[in-house]
Amino acid sequence: MQPRSISAAIAVLASCLLPAFAHAQGSRLPGAIETGLILRQLDGVKRVLVVAAHPDDEDTALLTTLARGWGVEAAYFSFTRGEGGQNLIGTELGEGLGIIRSGELLAARTIDGAQQFFGRAFDFGYSKTAEETFEKWPRERVLSDLVWTIRRFRPHVLISMWSGTERDGHGHHQVSGLLTREAFDAAGDATRFPEQIAAGAAPWAPLKLYRRPLFELNATAIEIETGALDPLFGLTHHQVAMDSRSQHRSQDFGTALPLGPRVTRLSLVSSRVGSSPTEPLWAGVDTTLASLATDLGETAQADLRSYRDAIGRAGGSLSATRPETALPFLADALGRLERLRAAARPAGESELRRELDRRAHLLMRAILAVAGVRVELRARDDVLVPGQTVLVEARVSSGAGASLELDPPVIEVPPGWSVEGIGPDVETEPDDAGPFARFFRQADVVFDPSARARIEPGELGMWRYAVTVPADAPPASPWFLEQPRDGDLYQWPAEPDLRALPFRPPPLLGRVAAVVSAAGERFDIEVTDPVRHRTVDGVTGEGWRPLQVAPRVSVEATAPTLIWPGGHQGSRVIAFRISSFARNATAGEIGLDLPPGWSAAPDTTAFELAGEGAVQTVGFTVEPPGGEAEGEFFARPWIRIAGAAVPATHATMIDYPHIEPRLLTGDAAVRIVRFPVRVADRRIGYVMGSGDDGPEAIRQLGLDVELIEPGDWEAERLDEFDTIVLGIRAYEVREDLIAANAELLAWAERGGTVVVQYNRYEFNQGAYAPYPIAIGRPAPRVTEENAPVTLAAPGAPVLVEPNRLGPADFEGWVQERGLYFPDAWDERYQAPLEMADTGEPPNRGSLLAAPVGRGLYIHTSLSFFRQLRAGVPGAFRLWANLLSLDGSRWREIAAP
Repeated sequence: MQPRSISAAIAVLASCLLPAFAHAQGSRLPGAIETGLILRQLDGVKRVLVVAAHPDDEDTALLTTLARGWGVEAAYFSFTRGEGGQNLIGTELGEGLGIIRSGELLAARTIDGAQQFFGRAFDFGYSKTAEETFEKWPRERVLSDLVWTIRRFRPHVLISMWSGTERDGHGHHQVSGLLTREAFDAAGDATRFPEQIAAGAAPWAPLKLYRRPLFELNATAIEIETGALDPLFGLTHHQVAMDSRSQHRSQDFGTALPLGPRVTRLSLVSSRVGSSPTEPLWAGVDTTLASLATDLGETAQADLRSYRDAIGRAGGSLSATRPETALPFLADALGRLERLRAAARPAGESELRRELDRRAHLLMRAILAVAGVRVELRARDDVLVPGQTVLVEARVSSGAGASLELDPPVIEVPPGWSVEGIGPDVETEPDDAGPFARFFRQADVVFDPSARARIEPGELGMWRYAVTVPADAPPASPWFLEQPRDGDLYQWPAEPDLRALPFRPPPLLGRVAAVVSAAGERFDIEVTDPVRHRTVDGVTGEGWRPLQVAPRVSVEATAPTLIWPGGHQGSRVIAFRISSFARNATAGEIGLDLPPGWSAAPDTTAFELAGEGAVQTVGFTVEPPGGEAEGEFFARPWIRIAGAAVPATHATMIDYPHIEPRLLTGDAAVRIVRFPVRVADRRIGYVMGSGDDGPEAIRQLGLDVELIEPGDWEAERLDEFDTIVLGIRAYEVREDLIAANAELLAWAERGGTVVVQYNRYEFNQGAYAPYPIAIGRPAPRVTEENAPVTLAAPGAPVLVEPNRLGPADFEGWVQERGLYFPDAWDERYQAPLEMADTGEPPNRGSLLAAPVGRGLYIHTSLSFFRQLRAGVPGAFRLWANLLSLDGSRWREIAAP
C-alpha cells in the first residue's frame, strides 16, 4: 500500500461532509460508506467543543471517535495558529507558518471529521507562565473569542485539553485551561460580552466541562474507547486519528497507525446536569431531537417518531453492493423532515430549526450517494487575476439507476463579478484529462443554460458559464491578515459570520437543485458546493485546488530586509523579482521611492512577462547620502501597467502537498538597516537544516556562501571553506551530515571553524561534538526576548573580534533569546554569555566555543534564525564574529 493511500481515502471520504475544505470535490466513496457515515449523524443532538492553545494540542483520537464513530458534531478551538513555532518543511515563520499550521489543522479535520475554529491570539513563542502570556494577550479579549465560538457552535460538552495550572508547562497551555473554565460560565451570561448578542451570538451555557488529566494516572476520570474497529473504515478510530495527527508535518509529527485498544481519559470539572464524575460523557444530557420539538404539537411529534424509525430502517437496509435499497427509507425520512421544517418555520431561528436544516442537508447528500448521483463544479483555472474571465463547468452524472430533472445550476459569485451562460453551440477548449484521455474521450452533453434538462441513468450532463472577475478585485488574503495586528492579537473581520473561521469561504459556489427519481421514489434535492479547479499530473494523477484571486503581478524583493554595514562606501544593488499570475502577457515599468537624499539608477525599468509563471528580475543601484547615517530606511517599489499605477504587492503561494494552497500577500518594500559591522573575508559553506535564512544573512555581510550538499563531504571539497555553518536542526534532517560528522570534525582539526546552530535532543544521541555537550531535558530556553544578557567573559574571542560586543548588542531581539540550551558541557568550552528569564537562575549554555586541533568548534542555541530575518543589528554583529574567527586568531586573543 502506498503511504498516502489511507490518507487520501479518508480525506476524500470527508469531502462529502466538509466540501469547503476537502482536497477533492464531491464524494469518491461507495455510496453505502458515505451514507453510513451520514446516518450516524442523523439521530440525536450532540455537540462537543475541544479547546486548547495551538495546532497539535488537540486529541485527534477523541475527535475521531466523537465525529466519525458516534456521529457527534465535534469541533476543535485553537486560541492561536502556531505562528511562534519552528518549521520543519520550509522557511516560513510567523504569519506564513500560521497559514501552514492552519491548513494542517484543516487537513487533519477532513480526516477525523471534526470542525475547526480559531481565536485571534498570535503565538508569540514559548512562554513559561500564564502571567507572561497575559502580558501579551489581553485576558478579556482572548476570553471573548472562545465565548463567541461557544455561543455560535453551542456545544453541550466543553473539553479542555489543559488544566490551567503549572502542570501544563507552556504559559499558553495554562492560559487555555484557565480561560476555558471562565468561558464555561461566561458564555451563558447575557451580561458578559453583550455586543456579541447584538452580532448574532446568543448566550449558550454548555452543560458539562471536562478536562484531559494528562499524566495524572490517579485522577478520577471516565474512559472513552478510541481503539474500536470501525467497519466503515476497516480501521480503528485511533488509526484514523493518527493519520489525522500526521498532517502536522511542519512539526515533525508523522506517526504510525497502531492496532489495539486505546482510550482517552476525561475528568469532570463542572456539570449543570448533576452527573457524577464517573458517569458516561452524555449522562444527564438530553440528546434527543424530540426535546427540541415539544412545542410543535402531536402531528409533528408523530412525524418525528416516524423520521427516527425511517433512519433506523435505512441503516438496517443499507448494503454495500446495493445501497439503493435504503432509498425508500431515506425518502420517508426526508419527507417527514420537510414537514417538521415547515412546522418549525414560524418560530424563526431556533435550535430546532438549526438541527432540522442540518439534517435535511445531510439527508440530501446521503440520497445522492446511494442513488449514484455525482456533482462536480470545475473552473479551468485556480489563480484568477482582476479582469480575467474563467470557464466554469457544472457536471452532473447519474450512475445507479437514477434519473434527474433539473434547472440549470446556479453559480453564486461575489458582488461585482459577472456570470454568463454558454450555450451548446459555442465551442470551448476540452478540459485536460491527462495523456490517456484520448483513448476513451467521449463527447460531452452540453445543456442550454436557460432551459430545464433531464439526465437519464448512466448519463452525464454539463452546463458551462463564463465568470468574470472585476478589474478592481482585491487579492485573496486570510481574513486575519487583512488588518494590522493589535499587539499580539489579530483583528476580527468586519463580517461577524467570519469570526473564528479558519479562512474566508470560497469565492464561487455552485447550487444544484434537482428532482431525483430512483427505486420508485422522487426526491427534491438541493446541494451547494464550492467551485474548484481540477488538475491532472502525469505522476500523481488528479488533484483539486481552491480558487483564489491574485494580483496580476507580484513584486518580491530578493532581500526584504537589507543589512547595510556602516562605513560601507558607495552603492548597493536592490533587486526585485517580478512574476506574473496572469495567463496573458503583461508589460509595465517599475521604479523606487527612496528616503530623502538617497538615489537609484535607473529611475525606472521596463518589464515584460509572457504569461503565468513568467519571472523577470530587475535591479536598482542605490546610493545613500553622504555621511555615516545609521538607522532604518525603506525603499518602496511602485509599478505601472498600461500607464496606470497598480499596487506593488508581494504575493506568495504557500503550497505544500498535504494542505490547501493559500495566497499570502504583503508589502513589497525593502527595509534597509544601517549599523556598524565588520566581517573577515572568509569562504563559507552552509549545511541547510530544516529551513532558515542563514545563507542570505551571510551574503548580506558581503561574503560568498555555498551550500554543502550530500555529496560534498570529501576532504578536498571541505578544504575549500574556512567556515562551515550548520543550519537549525541539521542533525535531525540531514542523514548525510550524521554519516559525515567524523569528516567534519577532522576538517575542523585541520584548521576550519564549525558553527553549529540549535538542535533538539537528537544531538545528545550521536555525540556529534568534539567534546561532550548535553542538551537539557526538558531543554533550558530563554523566552523573554529582552531578558538581560551578561557578558560573563567580556574578553572572549567571540565577543571582541572583529566586532567588540556590549550590552547594546542584545537590545531589539525578537520573540526569544534562544532555545534547546545545553545544560552540561566539557570544561574545554568557553561559555561567555549568561542570561535567564525572570525569576530563573542564570544560564550560560547559549554559546559555547572551544579550539579543536588547529581549528574551532562553536555551538550556539541563540535563535539566529529569527534575529537575522528580522535584521537585528546586534545579532548580525555576533553572527559576523562567529563567521570570522579561526583557530589561530582564537589562540592569539585567548592567550594570557
